Amino acid sequence: MTFYTIDPRGLMSMMDIDQNLTWEEWNDNLRETVTSLQVLGEQTGGFCICMSNKFKEGFARIDAETSDYYILGYNSSNPDPLKYVRHIEIKITRPGVSPGTYRDTYTLKRPSKRDK
Repeated sequence: MTFYTIDPRGLMSMMDIDQNLTWEEWNDNLRETVTSLQVLGEQTGGFCICMSNKFKEGFARIDAETSDYYILGYNSSNPDPLKYVRHIEIKITRPGVSPGTYRDTYTLKRPSKRDK
């Protein structure tokens, strides 16, 4: 599943006057909240509209990326259950066609102690 995250605060350059934080505390909090949104977007194949007031452009990009898509499935030929990180490569032989954006790795769920 792809996540497109949005920070509705937009571009923030100053802290609110009524907040009782030092500049460093405010900056750390801003970085932590934005970083989590960025990581969630990037790790799922999406992106974050963060630290920007360009919401129109961001929504247009989301619309373009989600309007047409294919879902591919396959069974791995790798029998090694200890290789948790798997790499994916999509090759297209048709000229002028590209696979677009896709996740090039996935991680297998590690078995819990109950599963062993």
